[in-house]
Amino acid sequence: MELSNTRWRSFQGFLLELYRQSRLNEIQKMVMEYLQAEILHQCSMFDYGRAGDETIRFFHPYSGNLDEQTLQDYYQNYQHKDYTVWNFSQTEPVVYRDSDLMPDYLREKSRIYQQWMRPLGAYYGLGCTIVRRHFYGSVTMFRTKEAGDFTEEEVYFLGLLNTHLSSHLQMLYPNGIRESDFRAVDESLLGKYHLTERETEILRQLGEGLTNQEIGGRLCISEVTVKKHMSHIFEKMQVKNRNQLLLKLQK
Repeated sequence: MELSNTRWRSFQGFLLELYRQSRLNEIQKMVMEYLQAEILHQCSMFDYGRAGDETIRFFHPYSGNLDEQTLQDYYQNYQHKDYTVWNFSQTEPVVYRDSDLMPDYLREKSRIYQQWMRPLGAYYGLGCTIVRRHFYGSVTMFRTKEAGDFTEEEVYFLGLLNTHLSSHLQMLYPNGIRESDFRAVDESLLGKYHLTERETEILRQLGEGLTNQEIGGRLCISEVTVKKHMSHIFEKMQVKNRNQLLLKLQK
């Protein structure tokens, strides 16, 4: 199977940007924005993970089209009941359609479909595991029953993208990704500037590269409230804007 000339040129442009990017959260955003444009779907998510002796621990999920509460609901209540996880390999990348793993009539009876997917209008799923010597994470997309199942071409395209994504993450993190690899705020800064608990939480999210809207979603507060806290952080840390603050965190 081959890509059309137009899609191939678009894919090459995406790969150039991907291989230039080293920040984990930016890689998530880049991949999801690209897939939103290239593969029809209603909602999607990209998480990182690390394989243990018997289980895989997922962390730092990102979605550009699911609200934070829905996203966290999956990881807190349905992740380990997801029938697709049975198909995950810790040593080889897997690209799959939900319908290839389980007949529709059985999927419709599953708890994750009844309680999490159906309220979203999600019926068909397409996903991949990001693996190259180590387990790095997974990408999942959903679309409605009316839109029809994902095609063989879309499965092929996601597999092609995943090959490069797996290689890039393996190059950046040859021993796998740990939660501690996400840039943390220097603890000495927190005490030095007398930040409150909430300001500290916001500063950590900022250190991950999240926008005010994303921070608000993750902490379940309004964007206006985030801006007020940011103003207090700027004042305490003696900076005028976000860029100056990020530079101070990097010192």
